Amino acid sequence: VSTQSTGSSGINAEYGEMVVKSEKSVGQRWRVDFTTRSKHSWQNPPPLSNPIGYCEDFERVPDLEQEDNNAHLIVKRSWDIALVPLKQVPMNLFLMWMIGNTISIFPIIMTVMMFKSPIASIFSYKTTFQKLEGGHHILQKVVYILSNFVLIGMALYKCSAMGLLPTHQSDWIAFELPKTRMEFAAGGAVLMS
Repeated sequence: VSTQSTGSSGINAEYGEMVVKSEKSVGQRWRVDFTTRSKHSWQNPPPLSNPIGYCEDFERVPDLEQEDNNAHLIVKRSWDIALVPLKQVPMNLFLMWMIGNTISIFPIIMTVMMFKSPIASIFSYKTTFQKLEGGHHILQKVVYILSNFVLIGMALYKCSAMGLLPTHQSDWIAFELPKTRMEFAAGGAVLMS
């Protein structure tokens, strides 16, 4: 940007950039003068030079390390997907502690969500690993499914701590048969002294 001595600032008018003029009077504001633009400069902009390090004579050589690196990245990505449920364990432990063992609507909803998420993940594991190329992700799929079973086990423990699972004998009392008496006792004669 070059500054002219008359108080107006501007850029080279040959390429059609705008010139901004300012007046020193209080009533005048900044204004843009578009009359100095030439139509020729919009149609033919100045040519840009190549960036630093660019070479037009460079030949493309296939990179074998790139293919090995891609295979390594696919395996790394599949392990990242397989370990996602295990990364949820600390958060679920914190939620289990926060909701407590009382029976109310909020703990019930949280416990249902602790069941729903891993069960849905187990049934959709094929679509989860479908994004990755190749079919050599068997170990990662097994780890993914087992880690979802860990989350289900945590939800079962929470249900047991809340008393929702029938694990005690008193929970099955409706199915108990009445005990048959082995002996009958009756009162005898009153003895007088």
